[in-house]
Amino acid sequence: MTNVQGTMRSLLVYALIIPVALVFGYLLATRSDAGLYIDWSTWGPIGAVLGLISLPLLLKWHHPLLFLTWNMSAVLFFLPGSPPLWFAATAISLTLALVHRMMDREMRFISVPSIMWPVAYLAVVIFLTAHFTGGFGMRILGGGTYGGRRYWLMFAGLAGLLAMTAQEIPRRYALLYVGLFFLGALEDLLSAVIPFLPRQLYWLAAIFPVGGNDLGTLIGGGSFGETVARYSSFNVACTGFFLYLLARYGIQEMLRPAKIWRFLLLLVALVLSLFGGYRSSLLLLGGVLMLVFYFEGLTRSKYTPMLIGAALLAFALLVPFANRLPLSFQRTLSFLPLRLNPIAVYEADNSTEWRLAVWKAAVEVVPTYFWAGKGLAINGEELELTAELQHRGMAAPEEGVMMTGDYHSGPLSVIIPFGIWGVIGWLWFLGASVRAMYLNYRYGDVSLRRVNTFLLAYFIAKILLFLVIYGSFYADVATFAGVVGLNLSLNGGICKPARAPALAKIQSAPPEQLPQPFRPLPGPA
Repeated sequence: MTNVQGTMRSLLVYALIIPVALVFGYLLATRSDAGLYIDWSTWGPIGAVLGLISLPLLLKWHHPLLFLTWNMSAVLFFLPGSPPLWFAATAISLTLALVHRMMDREMRFISVPSIMWPVAYLAVVIFLTAHFTGGFGMRILGGGTYGGRRYWLMFAGLAGLLAMTAQEIPRRYALLYVGLFFLGALEDLLSAVIPFLPRQLYWLAAIFPVGGNDLGTLIGGGSFGETVARYSSFNVACTGFFLYLLARYGIQEMLRPAKIWRFLLLLVALVLSLFGGYRSSLLLLGGVLMLVFYFEGLTRSKYTPMLIGAALLAFALLVPFANRLPLSFQRTLSFLPLRLNPIAVYEADNSTEWRLAVWKAAVEVVPTYFWAGKGLAINGEELELTAELQHRGMAAPEEGVMMTGDYHSGPLSVIIPFGIWGVIGWLWFLGASVRAMYLNYRYGDVSLRRVNTFLLAYFIAKILLFLVIYGSFYADVATFAGVVGLNLSLNGGICKPARAPALAKIQSAPPEQLPQPFRPLPGPA
């Protein structure tokens, strides 16, 4: 009887799988008119079937998948607008968490009201601003007004924070989640190497977009001698690896003689990230390194003169060879007193002058939008007219930037689109987040000390970069929210200091049993 049941079950499975496999084979072999992408009629049934098949996996692994995809650049090319993969991961994870909460009364989100209140306030400000300044129109939906995609970027970032705090990360998986979060950026290397792959694999570019400044520009030749090519994907991947090493091991652990190879690996990641040509990237990583060094309490240790000496030696060795380095590398170092190639210096200086011109033009309109923000909606006709005037030399380059809202300045990207109300909400969120992360750094579990130290240092460095060097509010909301969500999930909320003994017990205890005066727990050594 058992054999008969097993045979019937196998036949039923084959009866379902074989037709599906045949349909999939036919659809995958059918190309659209474009010849590169599979059309909607193909991906509709494929997506539906794959979604049903993967449902059990999503039910179990949606939380770690959210952290894994957070720093990926992969997109869902078969959906309108090609939204990022972490969009879908956020929607799935938050939906499943809410369903779980409705079905299980004992299930609770991590309680962090000091963070959730500014998150709710920001969401309201963003929604009202969009509603009264042109709506959520997007180019893919037609119409003369678009720019709504940037609103959804911010909403998704805030929703991702809620999804991350839906459950606490078990202590034994803490480092795994940290690795998923930061090493997900290594996926950008696929974008860099796709141009080198066989032509039959070029379809991967639909999932992992290839930028104009990726390693593929080397195919045309001259990228190291005729122009400054900035390899953004390479920079993102190396930066993610650098941050993971610092979060996983910390500086003091990596400087131990037996583990010095880890510190050398960290330096290699730092050097390779410079090929991106982004000065802000070097400033960010250097700032994180110094802040971690400070929060680990190493400023008065034997490591301070060692690191200062190593930095001076590296600079001395760099001086005679600086102008022979790749131009992208030289562009990153252009703010240092080095003798560099005039091409790299010119491009860096030209970028700085353009940015200052944009800031000057943007500051002049701040009073206009101080109380009621401009919003992020873009009038398509006005943008096309401005582009045409720029092409004819009748409009300054910064006019187009002012219209699109890409001010290349964190403070300006908040106050102009969202007014003073957006500034209040953003500063509220940043302040509450720094406080929560500091408390977790000070009073968190000993096993999380290195991770909490790094996350606090990284968050502060990102704030300084956002306020002083470069920032984009709508693009950076997800970055900040992800770091906060990771910190809160690892620590189960906000840690508190140990409480002093109750006064009644102290008064009733005999003199020889009186405790020492209460002192706060010491910070990490």
